[in-house]
Amino acid sequence: MLPHITEDEFLRLNRLLLERCGIRIPPEKKLFLQAKLGKVLHREGISSYSEYCDRILADKSGRELLQLLDLITAPDLHQFFSEPQQFAFLSQRILPELNKKGANSVYIWSAGCATGEEAYSIAIVLQGNKATEGWRKKILATDVSSYTLDKAREGIYPAEELKLLSPSILAHYFEREGEDTYRIKGTLKEIIEFRKLSLLSPPPFRECFDVIFCRNVMIYYDRGIRKGLTSYFHGCLKSGGYLIIGPSETLPEAEVNFQYVRSSIYRKASQ
Repeated sequence: MLPHITEDEFLRLNRLLLERCGIRIPPEKKLFLQAKLGKVLHREGISSYSEYCDRILADKSGRELLQLLDLITAPDLHQFFSEPQQFAFLSQRILPELNKKGANSVYIWSAGCATGEEAYSIAIVLQGNKATEGWRKKILATDVSSYTLDKAREGIYPAEELKLLSPSILAHYFEREGEDTYRIKGTLKEIIEFRKLSLLSPPPFRECFDVIFCRNVMIYYDRGIRKGLTSYFHGCLKSGGYLIIGPSETLPEAEVNFQYVRSSIYRKASQ
């Protein structure tokens, strides 16, 4: 039987997640948090959720916090080209569209980039697409966790996370670091800026991004915060820019000024 999480313990864990990761678990997901963490407590012999909080706070390496994030966030995003149809849309629809308009640059934001797999996947698309030859390419990859950003900048990944990549992409953009790990080459790193940023207190970007990826992030916020973030992303995008969210997420049409394109892909109306 899973340990029961008290209201005080839920609030303490929520406060920890908010301060360290920018994630707020809504009250209706209390049992979700209990189910995710209860097995860890049982396996590790931890007597309470408060003791688990103490353990995370005492861990200076940040590994316990990263494990907590891995438990409560979508594990499939810790792979390159997770949701490949979204990257195909970027490659086959968005970039050629920009090319037809005479663009010579592209600026993409990976919001909630975690350990960098999404940002590097975007970079692979940009570097390998004929439509962007000669363009200025830039990716802003942000997260609230310093530890995950350090891992992203390091760019070393286990082979298991690269299973969706073709041998040619592996050879072109990665170098073997060990028996079961690979390191990102500099050609991808040079177009990505990793920056610490909380989506709950974001800077005033205005109409500068062609595309924003924010996948499986807003599901961890309540409706009011989701609405505010959606409005904020709208203001950050250029006219006609795209917002790409998680496959299990939707934007209520009555609350946002985005055009629905297809599942998990929305567009800011052209002006």
